Amino acid sequence: MHPIPDAAAIEAFMKGQVAAWNAHDKAAFLGWYRQVAPEHLQIDYAGRSDRGDGWFIIEEMYDKHNHQFRLEVDTTIINGNEAAVHHRNCIVGTNLVIESLETYRFEAGKLFVCYYLLPPRGEGVDLNQFRGFAAA
Repeated sequence: MHPIPDAAAIEAFMKGQVAAWNAHDKAAFLGWYRQVAPEHLQIDYAGRSDRGDGWFIIEEMYDKHNHQFRLEVDTTIINGNEAAVHHRNCIVGTNLVIESLETYRFEAGKLFVCYYLLPPRGEGVDLNQFRGFAAA
Protein backbone atom coordinates (compact mmCIF):
# COMPACT_ATOMS: atom_id res chain seq x y z
CA MET A 1 0.00 0.00 0.00
CA HIS A 2 1.26 3.44 -0.88
CA PRO A 3 1.03 6.26 1.65
CA ILE A 4 -0.90 9.45 0.96
CA PRO A 5 1.75 12.10 0.16
CA ASP A 6 2.28 14.70 2.86
CA ALA A 7 2.59 18.45 2.17
CA ALA A 8 6.35 18.22 1.59
CA ALA A 9 5.94 15.40 -0.95
CA ILE A 10 3.13 17.28 -2.70
CA GLU A 11 5.26 20.43 -2.88
CA ALA A 12 8.18 18.41 -4.29
CA PHE A 13 5.86 16.92 -6.93
CA MET A 14 4.40 20.29 -7.91
CA LYS A 15 7.84 21.88 -8.31
CA GLY A 16 9.46 18.80 -9.83
CA GLN A 17 6.93 18.23 -12.60
CA VAL A 18 7.11 21.90 -13.68
CA ALA A 19 10.92 21.87 -13.65
CA ALA A 20 10.99 18.64 -15.70
CA TRP A 21 8.47 20.08 -18.20
CA ASN A 22 10.52 23.25 -18.67
CA ALA A 23 13.74 21.19 -18.98
CA HIS A 24 12.08 19.10 -21.74
CA ASP A 25 12.82 15.95 -19.72
CA LYS A 26 9.98 13.56 -20.48
CA ALA A 27 11.34 10.72 -18.33
CA ALA A 28 11.62 12.98 -15.27
CA PHE A 29 8.22 14.58 -15.96
CA LEU A 30 6.43 11.23 -16.17
CA GLY A 31 8.53 9.95 -13.26
CA TRP A 32 6.99 12.54 -10.95
CA TYR A 33 3.53 11.27 -11.89
CA ARG A 34 4.51 7.59 -11.55
CA GLN A 35 5.93 8.32 -8.11
CA VAL A 36 2.64 9.70 -6.74
CA ALA A 37 0.19 7.70 -8.88
CA PRO A 38 1.53 4.17 -9.38
CA GLU A 39 -1.98 2.72 -9.09
CA HIS A 40 -4.16 5.26 -10.89
CA LEU A 41 -3.98 8.60 -12.69
CA GLN A 42 -7.13 10.47 -13.68
CA ILE A 43 -7.00 13.71 -15.66
CA ASP A 44 -10.14 15.68 -16.38
CA TYR A 45 -10.80 18.98 -18.11
CA ALA A 46 -13.44 21.16 -16.44
CA GLY A 47 -16.56 21.47 -18.56
CA ARG A 48 -15.96 18.22 -20.41
CA SER A 49 -17.74 14.99 -19.64
CA ASP A 50 -15.43 12.64 -21.53
CA ARG A 51 -12.73 10.84 -19.60
CA GLY A 52 -9.78 8.92 -20.87
CA ASP A 53 -6.82 7.04 -19.53
CA GLY A 54 -4.78 9.52 -17.47
CA TRP A 55 -1.47 8.03 -18.60
CA PHE A 56 -2.44 8.40 -22.26
CA ILE A 57 -3.58 11.99 -21.66
CA ILE A 58 -0.41 13.07 -19.82
CA GLU A 59 1.89 11.46 -22.40
CA GLU A 60 -0.13 12.93 -25.28
CA MET A 61 0.02 16.35 -23.63
CA TYR A 62 3.79 16.11 -23.29
CA ASP A 63 4.41 14.75 -26.80
CA LYS A 64 2.12 17.26 -28.54
CA HIS A 65 2.81 20.38 -26.51
CA ASN A 66 6.05 20.32 -24.53
CA HIS A 67 7.94 22.06 -27.33
CA GLN A 68 5.19 24.74 -27.53
CA PHE A 69 4.95 25.81 -23.88
CA ARG A 70 7.02 27.11 -21.01
CA LEU A 71 5.28 26.91 -17.66
CA GLU A 72 5.29 29.72 -15.13
CA VAL A 73 3.88 29.09 -11.67
CA ASP A 74 1.81 31.96 -10.33
CA THR A 75 0.38 30.42 -7.16
CA THR A 76 0.41 27.02 -5.49
CA ILE A 77 -1.82 26.27 -2.49
CA ILE A 78 -1.45 22.96 -0.65
CA ASN A 79 -4.15 22.01 1.81
CA GLY A 80 -4.03 18.53 3.30
CA ASN A 81 -3.82 16.00 0.48
CA GLU A 82 -4.94 18.50 -2.17
CA ALA A 83 -3.31 21.27 -4.15
CA ALA A 84 -4.62 24.06 -6.34
CA VAL A 85 -2.33 25.92 -8.71
CA HIS A 86 -2.44 28.79 -11.16
CA HIS A 87 -0.08 28.18 -14.08
CA ARG A 88 0.71 30.43 -16.98
CA ASN A 89 1.24 28.23 -20.06
CA CYS A 90 3.38 30.59 -22.15
CA ILE A 91 3.29 29.81 -25.87
CA VAL A 92 6.91 29.85 -27.04
CA GLY A 93 7.74 32.55 -29.57
CA THR A 94 4.62 34.61 -28.80
CA ASN A 95 3.21 36.84 -26.09
CA LEU A 96 0.21 34.50 -25.76
CA VAL A 97 -0.62 32.61 -22.60
CA ILE A 98 -3.13 29.93 -21.71
CA GLU A 99 -3.98 30.48 -18.06
CA SER A 100 -4.80 27.34 -16.13
CA LEU A 101 -6.22 26.69 -12.73
CA GLU A 102 -5.50 23.12 -11.77
CA THR A 103 -6.60 20.95 -8.88
CA TYR A 104 -4.73 17.89 -7.65
CA ARG A 105 -6.09 15.36 -5.15
CA PHE A 106 -3.55 12.86 -3.85
CA GLU A 107 -4.71 9.54 -2.45
CA ALA A 108 -2.78 6.40 -1.58
CA GLY A 109 -1.11 5.53 -4.92
CA LYS A 110 -3.61 7.62 -6.88
CA LEU A 111 -3.78 11.13 -8.32
CA PHE A 112 -6.86 12.97 -9.58
CA VAL A 113 -6.24 16.12 -11.64
CA CYS A 114 -8.66 18.64 -13.13
CA TYR A 115 -7.59 21.45 -15.49
CA TYR A 116 -9.57 24.66 -15.93
CA LEU A 117 -8.25 26.40 -19.06
CA LEU A 118 -8.69 30.01 -20.14
CA PRO A 119 -8.11 30.54 -23.89
CA PRO A 120 -5.35 32.96 -24.83
CA ARG A 121 -6.19 36.49 -25.82
CA GLY A 122 -5.17 37.08 -29.38
CA GLU A 123 -5.36 35.58 -32.80
CA GLY A 124 -3.61 32.73 -34.46
CA VAL A 125 -3.93 29.86 -31.97
CA ASP A 126 -5.91 26.84 -33.15
CA LEU A 127 -7.63 25.76 -29.93
CA ASN A 128 -8.74 22.49 -31.53
CA GLN A 129 -5.21 21.17 -31.09
CA PHE A 130 -5.70 21.13 -27.31
CA ARG A 131 -7.70 18.38 -25.65
CA GLY A 132 -9.11 20.84 -23.09
CA PHE A 133 -10.63 23.14 -25.74
CA ALA A 134 -11.74 20.58 -28.32
CA ALA A 135 -15.47 20.05 -28.85
CA ALA A 136 -16.83 17.54 -26.34
